[in-house]
Amino acid sequence: MESRTTWRWNPVEGEYESGDPPAMQGTGEISAIEALSNKTIFLLGGTGFVGKVFLALILDRFPELKHLVIQARRKKNVSGEQRFYSEVLTSPPLQPIIHRAGGERVIRQKVQVVEGDLDQPLCGISPEDLERLKGKVDIVVNLAGVVDFDPPVNESVEPNVYGTQHIIELVQLLNAKLVHVSTAYVAGKKNGRISEDTAIPGYFPRRDEPGNNGMREEFSVAEELKWYEQFVEETRSTRATNPRPVRERLRAGGMNRAEHWGWTNTYTYTKSMGEQLIAATPGLAYAIVRPAIVESSLRFPFPGWNEGFTTSAPLVLMGGEGVKGWPVRKDGPLEIIPVDLVAAGILIVTAAVLCGKNKRVYHLASADENPIMLPRLVAFLGMNSRYKHKHKTSGSKLANAWKAYVETQVITVESLQARRARLHRGLDVIHATLTLGKTILGARKIDPYLKSLRDTRRQIRQQEITLDKFLPFMFHNSFIFETRNIQETARMLTNEDLKRIRWDPQTIDWADYWVNIHTKGIEKWIRPVFTASRHK
Repeated sequence: MESRTTWRWNPVEGEYESGDPPAMQGTGEISAIEALSNKTIFLLGGTGFVGKVFLALILDRFPELKHLVIQARRKKNVSGEQRFYSEVLTSPPLQPIIHRAGGERVIRQKVQVVEGDLDQPLCGISPEDLERLKGKVDIVVNLAGVVDFDPPVNESVEPNVYGTQHIIELVQLLNAKLVHVSTAYVAGKKNGRISEDTAIPGYFPRRDEPGNNGMREEFSVAEELKWYEQFVEETRSTRATNPRPVRERLRAGGMNRAEHWGWTNTYTYTKSMGEQLIAATPGLAYAIVRPAIVESSLRFPFPGWNEGFTTSAPLVLMGGEGVKGWPVRKDGPLEIIPVDLVAAGILIVTAAVLCGKNKRVYHLASADENPIMLPRLVAFLGMNSRYKHKHKTSGSKLANAWKAYVETQVITVESLQARRARLHRGLDVIHATLTLGKTILGARKIDPYLKSLRDTRRQIRQQEITLDKFLPFMFHNSFIFETRNIQETARMLTNEDLKRIRWDPQTIDWADYWVNIHTKGIEKWIRPVFTASRHK
């Protein structure tokens, strides 16, 4: 295992500590402490996975911040403010921070919660709240949006495109600056190094390819939204005559449209359109932050914190359940980044924007400095499965032995499809045998076995769908996102800043992180939720 410096935050001393001297010394061109002192940040999306860690980081590390305004959506009869204090502040990443800060009373003095909704003009904030905020907000940090890869297209366009337009209008009304969090995968279907300098307006991944008539196509957000409105209207108007469910047609339509322009899914397609709206707004002071796949925390607020099913968690859970064949590229990395490094990167960019010394685009990724190759990740998945099932006392002893001792392999997509076909043929034979047995032995004896078979098929199908969603990132494309901008901006900080926040993916020991931090975090925080949802 490679040796790397490990940094630990000491909350008592208020700085990182290590037996080695800091690898990075700041030039002092930007002081995050001064930039955030006596400032007001308006945070959207503070209730999500990244949002909670960002919120915890800024409350813990920068007490100099004057005010933090947080938008929270109402849910049925629960107000946005009630949701924030009952759901967000009580969440695991915030609990140690509140304790160190001196309790909820101290937090309430710094934090103001306003109710709103991204789907509405000016983000649904009341005129009274807007009037109170005018001239008092220095910067808006937007972490909101829908992160599902392939939802019905309207469920992605509304928050990620129209919602971004509402944010722009809010920023302009408040006369503030903007840090907008997008995704590195707006690059679309690409291979190799992805630059941060590619022009945003009019971008689409296949723009350098000839169109159907030999002429290059042009991409326009305005024209795309016209297509979207027409498509949704036509899909809903044929509800009575088309047997396919409307949601499924909207889902397929969004994926097909993304595919046409060269994006991997509806999510990246709509996030790119949101970026283009920002870049096309005259006079807007902004920076766009593009994280890669966001994973469990490396060290803050504690190692292994994770939440939700939108990261590699489904793959880790599948590996733990004994999936042995993984279709990945043998020559490519997986672009992942721990959530606390993402939060630190966003905070560094926020300070740079406040100082007027920011770049337009920042990739937050790891392969540029410290790549983790995909075959190595497959080996880690196999290690997790072996360890788990060697010590498992419940379930089938034969199945546990197979999952513990059969090696995990890198396979091709063709091999994957052949394995699936053989598996489903076998399941069909079992179903036919049970159906025949039902006529002979009766339903009482056979129906429990048929139900078990249906459950098994449902679980296998869900695994197949999940794996297919990740194929663009593991097999079909190989990305290395250049991170020069965040590296340079981080070096501009003062040494005092670097005692509080660091951008240092080059220090990650991937074997230690994946086996001892990430996998254990998913088993602790994600698996119980995943298991409960399957048994509903």
